[in-house]
Amino acid sequence: MIRLRLASKAPLAIGGIIAAPVFFLGLMAFSLKFDKPTRSLSAAGKVVFGDPTKGTVGTIYALAFAVAVGVVLVGLIASLLRSRLAGIVPAVASIVVAVLLMLPLGTWAAEHTARYPLGTDNIPDHSPQNLMLRGEWEQSAQTTAHQIGLVTIGLAVAAILLTAALELRRRRGRDAILTGPPPPELETGGAPTVAGP
Repeated sequence: MIRLRLASKAPLAIGGIIAAPVFFLGLMAFSLKFDKPTRSLSAAGKVVFGDPTKGTVGTIYALAFAVAVGVVLVGLIASLLRSRLAGIVPAVASIVVAVLLMLPLGTWAAEHTARYPLGTDNIPDHSPQNLMLRGEWEQSAQTTAHQIGLVTIGLAVAAILLTAALELRRRRGRDAILTGPPPPELETGGAPTVAGP
């Protein structure tokens, strides 16, 4: 516990900041992967599609939250490292998570479209009450998830560059102090200099 208290909080802060877009990326991606309508039979024997169950929605939110918490935990563990470059660890982890969630988006969007044959509003396309065409929501969700993923990667790259720049500045600053010219007092042996008339 003492080690955690003395550790640098920068990796944890980086993980916490990047966890927000990771959560929303996970929310969009897992919605495409796991969202499905309920099905029931009408009196006429036709299949009627309804909204997803609360359990399905809860699963999507839980998975997105778990991925975001994972990034924060990586930041917490990286805080225990004695390196000043430990802030790079949660940034790299968030890049990996973003790429892994972005790669299957096209497949997951196609699967989601197949699960909603009437579109996400469950109203036939030819009906005047129809608000969303089949596949329209999936395309929008895929685009949004892709954009959030790029933002996540951008934030992570910025965190990596900032961490590296601060460490480089710190090292150069220390070297400049060690190798710079001596102060004027040392040149005169510490004796005060007297200006002439």
